[in-house]
Amino acid sequence: MTGDGKIGLQVGNVVRLGAVRKLTSATTEEKSAATPRPAQDVAASASLITRAADIASQPVPVDHGRVAAIREAIAGGSYRLDPAATARAMLQFHAGGADA
Repeated sequence: MTGDGKIGLQVGNVVRLGAVRKLTSATTEEKSAATPRPAQDVAASASLITRAADIASQPVPVDHGRVAAIREAIAGGSYRLDPAATARAMLQFHAGGADA
């Protein structure tokens, strides 16, 4: 069968016949793959991919001295959490503050 055919819809004792047609055979991915992209879109995508790879390859900035000091304070039992300071820092960070 090619996608067009007859189908019967029964409502009560009445059967209604109607043609059934396949509306599309290509998926969205197939359609987007078949549509050529402008060269500038491809160049922009390649540029973004290159920039993302450069950023990902850089080392993460870590203050190793601060990490060691916190580890020592935790091990020694002198590290205290300040929930109010933590909340302020979180709010400032999410608000886009410069000191975050």
